[in-house]
Amino acid sequence: MTFPRRLFLHVGCPKTGTTFLQDTIWASRERLATTGLLLPLRHFQDHFFVTLAVREQLDPSLDSPEAHNVLERLLSDLDQSTSPRILVSHELLAPATAEQAGRLRARLSDFEIHVILTVRDLQRQIPAAWQQQIQQRGLVSYERFCAAVVDDDRQAAYFWDRQDPVAVAERWRGDLPPNRVHVVTVPPPGTDPELLLQRYCRVLGIEPADLNRDVSRPNESLGLAQAELLRRINVALGDRLPHPRAGHSRIAKAYFARQVLAPQGGRRPMLPTDLSDWCHDTSKRIVDGLAGAGYDIVGELTDLLPAMATDPVDLTVSDRELVEAAVDALADMLDQRHRDVQRIGSLRARLRVATPGST
Repeated sequence: MTFPRRLFLHVGCPKTGTTFLQDTIWASRERLATTGLLLPLRHFQDHFFVTLAVREQLDPSLDSPEAHNVLERLLSDLDQSTSPRILVSHELLAPATAEQAGRLRARLSDFEIHVILTVRDLQRQIPAAWQQQIQQRGLVSYERFCAAVVDDDRQAAYFWDRQDPVAVAERWRGDLPPNRVHVVTVPPPGTDPELLLQRYCRVLGIEPADLNRDVSRPNESLGLAQAELLRRINVALGDRLPHPRAGHSRIAKAYFARQVLAPQGGRRPMLPTDLSDWCHDTSKRIVDGLAGAGYDIVGELTDLLPAMATDPVDLTVSDRELVEAAVDALADMLDQRHRDVQRIGSLRARLRVATPGST
């Protein structure tokens, strides 16, 4: 008797340690293949292309032909492989509609599909989601963002479509048995991040010892002042760098936010104190919804309950903080520009030597 191969769809949620998990898994890809776990396609970017294809967001003016045929390439890889277990992982699968998720499951119907959802408490998710939205060319202030989350105002904050684990799990589950939905909770602050990795590995049926441990863990989070500075820059850009996946992603996010602003550190945005009761009640409803669905809970659902707020949270950003962040950023950018100009000059000199007579 043959059993269908098991295919894991890790669909989110964003800001739940997904970068750490994915970087570790991809760095261990060849080693994991020997244990029977396949990461299909060529690289992590292909899994992002899967999210665009599934959510019908491919853009001919932005995305290469390899992005447009990514689902066909995925199926081809799966047909050519005999691995008993397969993992497709990207947190931006979370906002897919039930219809979009159903179409992907239908294309993968030869496999025993399992859905993985990594979930973190709202107290940390809300500020993390705001600064992430700012890195994606968002214009909304943190105060307005928090209000929009409470009011479910999707014009101001895209949040619940990817951060409501009960709804995300239900959309991706479809007609799967509930025990094929694995909810992995992110441990509380101060816990060794290895615990999250151990929980994830338990679902995949792999040993943490089989993973490459020499993976950098860049902190892409921004401080409150740094995120507010970027937000104001986004406003000042006007019609320039209009698309969050085009120039803005490469220059403002990958370079300015991650390489210039993130290393500054700074005090982190936190959940406003006056939302503590709302956060607790909403978190309790999420915990009850997950507990009652019959899913495989890996970790503790109490990890999703917020810590009790004790001190008022100051969310104001002074002009002095903004100026200090901007001056430090400009100094770093001038230094980087100087090194870039030197490198360009060196490459031009080498080119002139290699091609005599050229100008």
